[in-house]
Amino acid sequence: MTNDDFEFSQPDTKDEAVLAVYDTAWLLYDDHDIHVLSGRYKISPDVKREVTRWILFLDSSHEYVWPKIAWPGSDPQKRVRIGGVWRRRLLWQFQALSQAEADTFLAAGDYEAWPFASRADFKSALRSPRRLSGKIAA
Repeated sequence: MTNDDFEFSQPDTKDEAVLAVYDTAWLLYDDHDIHVLSGRYKISPDVKREVTRWILFLDSSHEYVWPKIAWPGSDPQKRVRIGGVWRRRLLWQFQALSQAEADTFLAAGDYEAWPFASRADFKSALRSPRRLSGKIAA
């Protein structure tokens, strides 16, 4: 699947978790060139681990508790402090959050476990994944 295929396949849903993951996935690719996530566009093992956590969440029965913001999988604190750096990608600053917005978002759960509300929920889902095999770091 190319980045264009992904971008034009936005899910038709009101499920906030699905929309939050879809929105955050935009940060994983360059939308200026058509490509797949390989070669110079390859994502790092750390990012793959995060994406695996997102998939595990979507396939679990855990409730999504986070307030709606753009790119919820990118650290809101870092976006406030440095105006748009997530992982190794430089983003435009048009979606920077205020400190109050970041604080409200981060108060909803344990951000290190996002999109899960807590590490306990994440570990619970890891014990009985519906589709994923193998292990990812908790």
